[in-house]
Amino acid sequence: MSFLHSVIDKYFIKNPRFRRFVTAFLEADENEVIDVVGTTLCINRRREHGYLRASKICKSSSLLRDEVPVLINLASVLTRCGGTFLDVGANVGMFTHTFSRLQKILPTLKTIAFEPHPSTFQRLSNVPDGSIQYFNCGVGDFDGEDTFVDGAVSHVFTRSSSQNSYNISSEQQTITVHRLDSLDLGEGPFVMKIDVEGQELNVLRGASRLLSEGRIKAIYIDGFDDDGIVKLLREHGFVFRNGRTLEETPDGRVFSLLALAADLY
Repeated sequence: MSFLHSVIDKYFIKNPRFRRFVTAFLEADENEVIDVVGTTLCINRRREHGYLRASKICKSSSLLRDEVPVLINLASVLTRCGGTFLDVGANVGMFTHTFSRLQKILPTLKTIAFEPHPSTFQRLSNVPDGSIQYFNCGVGDFDGEDTFVDGAVSHVFTRSSSQNSYNISSEQQTITVHRLDSLDLGEGPFVMKIDVEGQELNVLRGASRLLSEGRIKAIYIDGFDDDGIVKLLREHGFVFRNGRTLEETPDGRVFSLLALAADLY
């Protein structure tokens, strides 16, 4: 514990009368419904001030607001169906490395990560974990090579045909691309996360055999703008939920889309 934390603990946290006085000065004695990492809570602004602060932090952090709730929900799906987690567009591995930890209690769980950007891939695979299988390639609807375009941050790296205002058009490089159907991924079932900056439908088309065989049990897609995705998944019998809240979304039009195979119910 740092010196500052020890002082706060001694003179504030463990001084309840003074803490009550300060909190009463800062907050009204009223109830409020808040969201903390995707969970709705009814708190009193004074009595549960820590949760109130946490909810404010979550609102300002895309990791806490958008990704952590999905991590919790996908972990429950993986626990139920087991198999292999496919992280398509893994970036530095927030999902990959989180779920590889589950192997400590689910020994048969496998984790496979796909990341096309060479330097981002180096960071992804630089964390010691022999249980993860890494692919430094793009994932799409063909096997070959394509031109990708970079940006100011790593997570906007995408095929040049999908570039937008977040990309720097002059920063291009040739990247190997594979269909999921062409790779030896082992036996199913599979749970997938897809975050590929506009190439989501191509990824699904490249997994047509896996989808037809019913080996993919859940797919999480982080942000998309293509009605063809919902149409394709519905044709394969998937039902749709909000990836953050697990609320049913029959039309599939939600930013955090979690598509679940019917036999998971």
